[in-house]
Amino acid sequence: MSDQRGVDEHIGEERLFSWRRIKVLVLGSVAAIVIGLVAVSFYTGGSPFEILFGKQRVESPDLGKQAYTKGTDFFIGIIKGEGVTPKRVKVYYIEQAGGQMIEVAKERVEVRESNKAK
Repeated sequence: MSDQRGVDEHIGEERLFSWRRIKVLVLGSVAAIVIGLVAVSFYTGGSPFEILFGKQRVESPDLGKQAYTKGTDFFIGIIKGEGVTPKRVKVYYIEQAGGQMIEVAKERVEVRESNKAK
């Protein structure tokens, strides 16, 4: 009986920096990082490797060209970039004459070469 009581007393006592606590802390941290990366990749729609190492973006051949509305031939502005909205619509980022940037769906834009002499 007395041996059993001594074992029970030592079970509740654990050193502050024991190998068991360090192992649990390290494994928990790694698991939290992995779960965080997976959650961010689902939210942004990319892979975890694109987030960590950066994705090389291919520049659009339409950058710097003029944007006109389809059908009415109304000048919108100069194309400064392209992307995808949260609703998964492909858009051009267009700088208007006053310097204001707007998003316009690609399907509504007609792209033309600029008339500048080089």
